[in-house]
Amino acid sequence: MKTKHYLLIFILLALAAASSACTGNRMVASGWAGVTADEDTAYLAFNNHIIAIDLANGNQRWQYPVEPDTKITFYAAPVLTEDGQIIVGSYDSVLYSLNPANGQVNWTFDDAQRRYIGSPLVTEKGIYAPSTDKNLYALDFSGSPIWSEPFQTGEPLWAQPSTDLECDCVYLASMDHTVYAIDAQSGNELWRTVDLGGAIVSPPVISADHVLYIGTFANQLVAVNANNGRELWRFATENWVWAGSALDGDTLYFGDLSGTFYSLDRNKGQVNWKIQPDGSIVGTPLVTEDGIYFTTEEGSLVSVTPTGAIRWTQSFDEGLHAGPVAAGDLILVASSQPEKLLVALDANGVQKWSFGFEK
Repeated sequence: MKTKHYLLIFILLALAAASSACTGNRMVASGWAGVTADEDTAYLAFNNHIIAIDLANGNQRWQYPVEPDTKITFYAAPVLTEDGQIIVGSYDSVLYSLNPANGQVNWTFDDAQRRYIGSPLVTEKGIYAPSTDKNLYALDFSGSPIWSEPFQTGEPLWAQPSTDLECDCVYLASMDHTVYAIDAQSGNELWRTVDLGGAIVSPPVISADHVLYIGTFANQLVAVNANNGRELWRFATENWVWAGSALDGDTLYFGDLSGTFYSLDRNKGQVNWKIQPDGSIVGTPLVTEDGIYFTTEEGSLVSVTPTGAIRWTQSFDEGLHAGPVAAGDLILVASSQPEKLLVALDANGVQKWSFGFEK
């Protein structure tokens, strides 16, 4: 199976970062694109820009910064707050708050010592930003710290945190092989798992009955009790689990770097079915009422039924590293191809528009 250039770079970076724990608008990609959307606008993070794109027609509304700044590089998808901010971290170790209407900066937070790779978590309580300096920073909506000190782990943080409002806590997965539960208001540790055997770069997924599901570089998906961090079961995968899982009722959907896509019974940790369309899967799948969608490093967007039958496949010229995102009736797919950075399709895989920069 062909291995793509971008993933090799990031795997090597991951191994280097985790080694101690593991005993002109022409743009050139240095990461891969991340996208989020509200009712009428998609916000695309790619290379030196955050770009706002009209969902109705694919036209650009604004970009930040207006002119490329080589010191600023965005990798993780932006996150929207309820009070009308875009929160996004950069390779320049700065967390930015932007105005969704025009892309102007509201505030910046620059306490981190290393770059941001994982998206921040936004809750009613605040903003929780994981950094590769091994710290989780907690901020209020004006960018001021709400903890006396950031929460520190043993290795860099690449995964977006998760939350459970019933316990007012934040779940943090680290490349030190551990998941932590942290009090959202004080920053105090509530519990931590045992060593799960491999680095973790995807967000934990939590069920309504308080079970966390975590993919690891130990070729496993692990379920733990969200109340105390105790392990419930482990499921062996064909290769590293890079991306997060999608939870639909009692079924988990996720992929691994072998290109295998799994449907798993979340209660028993047993496989319902699995398929292997073409390339490595590094993006979180999307589940809608019309089907299940996932991307591959060979450049495929694949739609499957809940029974594992392939509905359709759309091919792209570049490998796809971010998972698909729903935006109303549209499915958004971000690529690393500058001429076709963002594509909008309907549930049947028909392209509605695409956005990119001319050569």
